[in-house]
Amino acid sequence: MRADIIFRGKVGSVLFSKNSYQLDDFMDEMRNSFPFTVRVSELFSWDCVNNEFQIESREDLLRLNLLVQRIDEMNEPEEAKMFALMTKYPKADISELLAMTYGLDSIETYVCCNDDELTELAFDNDWLPVFEDCPYEVLEYLDKEKVASEINDNWEGYMYNGYYVEPEGFIAPEISTELPEPVKGFFRLRLAADCDGRIDRDKAEWLILPCSNDELKGFEQRHGTAVDRMICIKAESALPMISPHTVTQTDISELNKLAEKLSVLSKDEFIKLKAVMEMGEVSGIDRTMDVVSRLDEFDFDPNPMDESVFGKIFLYNTLPVGFDTEVFSTADLGEFGISILSAKGGMMTSYGVVSGQGQELYTSIYSDQSQTEDEEMNEETEMILS
Repeated sequence: MRADIIFRGKVGSVLFSKNSYQLDDFMDEMRNSFPFTVRVSELFSWDCVNNEFQIESREDLLRLNLLVQRIDEMNEPEEAKMFALMTKYPKADISELLAMTYGLDSIETYVCCNDDELTELAFDNDWLPVFEDCPYEVLEYLDKEKVASEINDNWEGYMYNGYYVEPEGFIAPEISTELPEPVKGFFRLRLAADCDGRIDRDKAEWLILPCSNDELKGFEQRHGTAVDRMICIKAESALPMISPHTVTQTDISELNKLAEKLSVLSKDEFIKLKAVMEMGEVSGIDRTMDVVSRLDEFDFDPNPMDESVFGKIFLYNTLPVGFDTEVFSTADLGEFGISILSAKGGMMTSYGVVSGQGQELYTSIYSDQSQTEDEEMNEETEMILS
């Protein structure tokens, strides 16, 4: 389900639902800041339901993600019920909508595609007093359009995707929704034993890395085979540049070594790593290990959301004390920011701005600085990232 994210005056498009690693990565891209607005563009095929939500906390984001998951898993009658409830209660917040998904059995749906079928439903169920004790033979002579209009005036029902729903009997469940806990580790592999060519999916289990030798041995004992002989049926990565396919194709011992290196990084260092990987298009295990060991050779600032903001911060840090920075406070310095980053071998990434190797983001660039020195710095950055 696609959604527009409105944050700091900018609009971006993302997909929901997300796994735990993807949610963490999304929050890193959002600079772990609140609030922001989510406008779901594919919630239903009609536009009359409320599709815009204010996200005030991580818990709100988890609720929205769970709501999308539950709607994605609905069959057609359940989807029609949810549409009717969201239309009837347009001001319901995410918590109320999520609770509604657990109470859909309290209302009924009818197969109904048009006014003719709606009239027949009303006739069969005596929805209008005029139909009481009326012989069935008169049904074909009724003005279906007028009957449908009368039903809509007297009944608060909704027709959606071939179903008619009357949500008046909805009973809100008295439940406390448990939000999922964050997934630990940096890689998850759902492994299943290979039983003579048959994958035992029912007994598949998540292996979370990093793990100790004892944890790995316990995992293998539970399944009666070594992990390198098991089949990976699903994989997840906390590093978006390392795809699930790469995870499944990599020896688990190598993945575990990388996960152990990642586990000693702080949260800020981990975000910086993702920025450097994005800049250098680093997608392999060995190259990632090398970047981790050289991470302090790059400068990183997560605050700028675009090159224009970076350009202004650069000027704030490099102009003489007392300079009136108000003269460019409303200017678009995007091209200027791009030029500065180019001179420093850096890049604006999804997580903030990162410099080339050995460079500092907010130091002055002098006209007598040799071009050869710049080229050597950029070449060294390329060598590290390649």
